[in-house]
Amino acid sequence: MVFEGNTVALRVRLFHDDLTRGLQRFSGKPDLQISTAARADSLFTAYFKRAVKLELDGSPVSLRVTGSGVEQDEAAQQVVWYVLEGALGHPASRLVLMNGLLFESFRDQQNIVQLLTLPGNHRRTFYFTATDPREQAVDLGKS
Repeated sequence: MVFEGNTVALRVRLFHDDLTRGLQRFSGKPDLQISTAARADSLFTAYFKRAVKLELDGSPVSLRVTGSGVEQDEAAQQVVWYVLEGALGHPASRLVLMNGLLFESFRDQQNIVQLLTLPGNHRRTFYFTATDPREQAVDLGKS
């Protein structure tokens, strides 16, 4: 996740099989398939909105998928990725985040969010687990 001025951008990567299972469950369509040609951008957007809390200065952030694709990771597993972007009314000072993607599908799910704020290259890492789904907060102006 990158914050720069009045914009926020996220690149979300999920294993193909795990995402397929999560979206099948979310949509109630057990035959749903994700492919290189059909990455279910609209369905993922709805799922993301339900599973992830992203608030800046107390207000939810509206995000839209601006790109998506399928690639192989280093272990040759198929990964589906989405880029989500949003515009902010002003540079944010406080972030509240909870990444619950796939928590309903996997009791041992673990999600890592890397945050970069620009300018200044301030980096932070957040760690979320299905067994302890708590939101986390951070002041963006501090390193």
